Amino acid sequence: MSCVRLATAVSFFFLVSGCGTTDTMSIPKVESSDVAGIDVPTDKQASFALRKVVVDIKRGTAIAHFPSAGVPGVDGHLCNHRFGSDATVEWGSGRSLLGDWRGEVGEIFHETLSQKGLNIAGDPKSLFKREESVSSAEYLVGGRITEMRGNFCHAHHWWDGRPLRKYSGEMYVSVEWTVLSSLTKREVLKLKTEGYHKQKKSNRSGFRSTFNSAFASAVENMLGSEDFRNISLGKYNSDNKPIKLVELSIPKQKLLKRPFNETVDRIIPSVVTLRVGTGHGSGFVIAEHGLIMTNQHVVGDAKKVSVILSNGLELEGQVLRRSVRRDVALVKVPLRVPHALALRPKPAQRLEKVYVVGTPHSESLKSTVTTGIVSAVRIFGRARLRFIQSDAAISGGNSGGPLLDAKGNVVGISVLKVITERTESLNLFIPIADALKALNIRNGGPES
Repeated sequence: MSCVRLATAVSFFFLVSGCGTTDTMSIPKVESSDVAGIDVPTDKQASFALRKVVVDIKRGTAIAHFPSAGVPGVDGHLCNHRFGSDATVEWGSGRSLLGDWRGEVGEIFHETLSQKGLNIAGDPKSLFKREESVSSAEYLVGGRITEMRGNFCHAHHWWDGRPLRKYSGEMYVSVEWTVLSSLTKREVLKLKTEGYHKQKKSNRSGFRSTFNSAFASAVENMLGSEDFRNISLGKYNSDNKPIKLVELSIPKQKLLKRPFNETVDRIIPSVVTLRVGTGHGSGFVIAEHGLIMTNQHVVGDAKKVSVILSNGLELEGQVLRRSVRRDVALVKVPLRVPHALALRPKPAQRLEKVYVVGTPHSESLKSTVTTGIVSAVRIFGRARLRFIQSDAAISGGNSGGPLLDAKGNVVGISVLKVITERTESLNLFIPIADALKALNIRNGGPES
């Protein structure tokens, strides 16, 4: 048994080396990358940027072998000759950052997917506005390398057997990817890919280039996911292969005509707090037979949630419908509610006065009312999702609550507060018409 020291050759991502007693490391079989690219012009695609890649491997895990018997299919004169017996490289840093869009993994990510026709921000060839393009990308991608395995040859001189610091070999990597919407700050997709590469000719950067090529193979294999391709084309619906929802009709409520301050006492009882686990959000009654609208991210994957009325009564609610793409959900409680809020079909207009009702920050702050104006109606992304922008204050816990016009009619749903060092009073709301459409609810007709 012998040790192999590779500090200069593999400092790209290995921190320590070790010894072992096994021969060739078992490598999972990975099919050759042969995924089709995207032939839609990049200006008609969603944009992606690599946020970061981390290695999440337990310290001391063997990640590469230098078998004394050599590695089939690669060159390397007097392969591992000086080691005397099999040697093993171990991962020495535990969970660590490998890089982001600025570094080498970012260049690999950009080059690999750009060559396949995708719209990838952060072009390493660009001298200007590179960081600006990354910050404006519609989707951020994170990678977590959970497994690395390799077999390598260290070449030695044919005459005197001295080590040449030239390497050839093979490497396998497994990567778990997460795709995050930069607009909603929600994860829209998780997938796992594998990559493999065999470096047949030995060279001084052989260890590093073999890993890079295996990682590039894992990046390219992201295109094997139909969902990932659909995200890039702006037609992804992340509702888990969406089931067509049967149209649900709710009674149409008569629009309120009096000023908000005269109708607020009627509105407050129709706004509820929803509790899931240790978190909470808001919601509002859209039909007197117990139907409540909220955000999908409030209920998550739960089938049942706690619904707390403004009078303190707590009921168990059943989640009937949800749309991840539009971030809305429908909950039903076993109780007839005195009043349902009126849903205004007319879109919100710039500069009109609006009110927000909900439960910000803490459940003790239920029935909080804030006010502002409609700043604009925005359309974001290739999916063309509409949002109402307003300076009406919202905080964590307001999600799912109603945005009301000056008379108390619902025009939108609280969904997102934009928080950066350069923003203030920038809040987004889902138009109520879009929420109803996403859940296939018709506002008007007999009670279902």
